[in-house]
Amino acid sequence: MLVRHLNTIPAIELPGLKHQTLASREGRIGSFEVWQQSLAPGAVTPLHRHDCEEAIIFTGGNGIMRHDGVDTPCHAGTVLLCQPNELHQIVNNGSEDLRLYGILAVSPVPVVDEHGEAIPLPW
Repeated sequence: MLVRHLNTIPAIELPGLKHQTLASREGRIGSFEVWQQSLAPGAVTPLHRHDCEEAIIFTGGNGIMRHDGVDTPCHAGTVLLCQPNELHQIVNNGSEDLRLYGILAVSPVPVVDEHGEAIPLPW
């Protein structure tokens, strides 16, 4: 068993996005990944997809999930379940950070844009 604390897990910060990979092959978890992300007000993830199932659990803030031309409101308590290769995007349209956990069914997670081009993680 490996025990870690959030304060010891490296955070990667990009404009508008803070990303931590909490569980992955690096942490001796071979079959899935867990991400914690925070999007600043106005921040947007790239339109993307991955060849695995994903559960996204929102823990704070307000935003939308764009999928198939539909904007689904997301806030603390919202759980979204994505099928493999579903094109989606997360947008923070609120006034505070949008916080979420992503649980992805493979590790490492290859992510591509709408044209199938690889997107290096994290964004």
